[in-house]
Amino acid sequence: MYQQYGHCYLCQPNLVWLHVLSDSTIALAYYLIPIMLVYFVRKRQDFPCKWILGIIAALIVAGGTTHLMEIWTFWHPTYKLLGFFKAITASGSLCATMVLVRSLPKVLAIPNLAELKKANQQLELEINDRLLAEEALRESKERFHNAFDYAAIGMALVGLDGSWLQVNHSLCEIVGYSEQELLSTTCQEITHPDDCDTDLNYIHQLLTGEIRCYHMEKRYIHKLGHVVWILLSGSLVCDIHGQPLYLIAQIQDITERKHVEQTLQQQACIFENISDGVIVTDLSGRIIDWNRAAEKMFGYTKTEVSGKTLGILHKPEESAVVTQQIMDELLSTNRWDGEIKFIRKDGTEGVCETVFVPLYNEQGQPSATIGVNRNITERKQAEAALHKANEQLTCWVQELEQRNREIALLSEMSDILQACLTVEEAYKVITQLVQPLFPETSGGVFIISSSKHLVEAVTVWGDSILASKKVFSPKQCWALRRGRSHFAASGDRGLHCTHIEEDIFSGEALCVPMMAQGEALGMLHLHSQHKGQFTTAKQQLASAVAERIALALANLRLNEALQQQSIRDPLTGLFNRRYLEESLEREVSRAERNQQRVGIIMIDVDHFKSFNDTFGHEAGDIVLRELGGFLKKQVRKADIACRYGGEEMLLILPETSLEVCQERAERIRQGVKHLDVQHQRQKLGNITLSLGVAMFPEHGMTGAAVIEAADAALYIAKKTGRDRVVMAQSQFE
Repeated sequence: MYQQYGHCYLCQPNLVWLHVLSDSTIALAYYLIPIMLVYFVRKRQDFPCKWILGIIAALIVAGGTTHLMEIWTFWHPTYKLLGFFKAITASGSLCATMVLVRSLPKVLAIPNLAELKKANQQLELEINDRLLAEEALRESKERFHNAFDYAAIGMALVGLDGSWLQVNHSLCEIVGYSEQELLSTTCQEITHPDDCDTDLNYIHQLLTGEIRCYHMEKRYIHKLGHVVWILLSGSLVCDIHGQPLYLIAQIQDITERKHVEQTLQQQACIFENISDGVIVTDLSGRIIDWNRAAEKMFGYTKTEVSGKTLGILHKPEESAVVTQQIMDELLSTNRWDGEIKFIRKDGTEGVCETVFVPLYNEQGQPSATIGVNRNITERKQAEAALHKANEQLTCWVQELEQRNREIALLSEMSDILQACLTVEEAYKVITQLVQPLFPETSGGVFIISSSKHLVEAVTVWGDSILASKKVFSPKQCWALRRGRSHFAASGDRGLHCTHIEEDIFSGEALCVPMMAQGEALGMLHLHSQHKGQFTTAKQQLASAVAERIALALANLRLNEALQQQSIRDPLTGLFNRRYLEESLEREVSRAERNQQRVGIIMIDVDHFKSFNDTFGHEAGDIVLRELGGFLKKQVRKADIACRYGGEEMLLILPETSLEVCQERAERIRQGVKHLDVQHQRQKLGNITLSLGVAMFPEHGMTGAAVIEAADAALYIAKKTGRDRVVMAQSQFE
């Protein structure tokens, strides 16, 4: 229900709503303007006259409120309140106008738009520069922090008192402490005591301005207790007034490098002081470096061999080949080892034991070689001397074994020779026993004849031709003439025995006299077609062999002489009566066992007494001696000729018949007549014999019976006129 009083248009609804909409729109606009001003003031904190905007905003709000009050009065006619509010608004507007008028100079002092635009542009530039500077500072701080925190080396900010102000992760890893543990200590606490003074001295120089930064290698004590080598770079940070604030420390772990340096120092020390000669070469064999031991070993200084090949250490004809072989095998197998003969600077030779290995570069490719040479010249000489000594010892052992074998053979030969019964048997034994003592040689035993005029070979052995004659005069042998061994070799200008046939003589020959009881019995002759066989030991052996042969032959001759003296008649040389009895008994037993016959011939010299009476007993002895010699020639080897007694002789003929015995007796009777017996150049006349023949078992069953039968037949021959053969009569006859 509209009011019927007030404005005239209030009775018209369309006008009322027009006023309502208009006043509402004006009030809304009035309220939006202060909001914009407040927003402007909040955004532009640098605006110089904010209070003016506040007054204007208050006036606008008051004006907008009056319009709202106008709308209110359409339905609630509170005109007093409206008028009072308008009065307040008018008073406030008047006061605000007065204040604005008084502030007009200040407002006019505000730059105009162009100036503001220019100032704004300048401000924008300054702001942009400041933003860039701030961004650069931020980036710098960020880079510093990133570089500090994530640096690969240890970094720290250290106070002037040595306390840790800030540390990074790398430093914590280097020393083994956590960040909190490290910040609670000082750098002096983890520094090695021997390095503290040097570190403090550098810091003092920084504080006094003597130096701007320093670098030093020092040691930290790791949390686990071991030493860590670090490379420390320190610099001082000051404020704008030049007052020192703190130190920046860059810490790099060089423990591994120190170990490498220490290893290199040790290797360099070893390289220079090792007793083995070390040679470093390139891949072509040119010498790059070598140590003092190599200088001492090879005689060259390092300067003299630098750039030269390894061939300088070898013979010219071998240098290229040796160097190439070493390099080829080294590149194919990554190692070469062996023994090398080298030539020293002074020309002397030596032997070294060498090992070559390649040295590799960073790409893993071989770039050089290193060779370790151990001088084994003395060892090689010692080995050679030892080898020679071993060979000599082996030779001596072999010689000793040979001497032992020879002594054994010599002893065996002596034993066998002593067991021989006859000289002929000894000759056969000598041939078999001497040859093994002198293998690959020929030889023989030569015996001097009883006349002392001839030397004759009694036994020879060997495959080669004996260079000596078989029969010669003792004067033709120097060994027999001098009484000592004589050695001769073909082609030598020395004395050669003339019994050696020069046309077939080759090699060497040895003659050793066989002496026994101061008398030369003969000679042992040895011949070899190869030189060097008759060494001193062999010559001594030959002397020993000759001595034993001579002694054995002398003993055999003596035994034979004694035996002959015991069984033979010294005058006739025939067996004696004792031997006759033993032999006859043996032959009769054998004949009886084999059902054979044994013939007996009893011989007596006719008219023997007349020889003694006419010419004397010496002439009778000559007759008997000549008769004994004649009978020896007439008998067989199996026959036995004996002197029975006086002028009677007896022959034993084993395994023969009566006719043969009778024939043999007749031949003896006829043959003795042709003997020409002389005494003192005077013929003694013809000798005749009377012979009696008897047979076993026809003329007796025992030897004595047969002899008795033969003696009886001899008696008959003498009685019937002598110079005849008479057969014994049988027992039955």
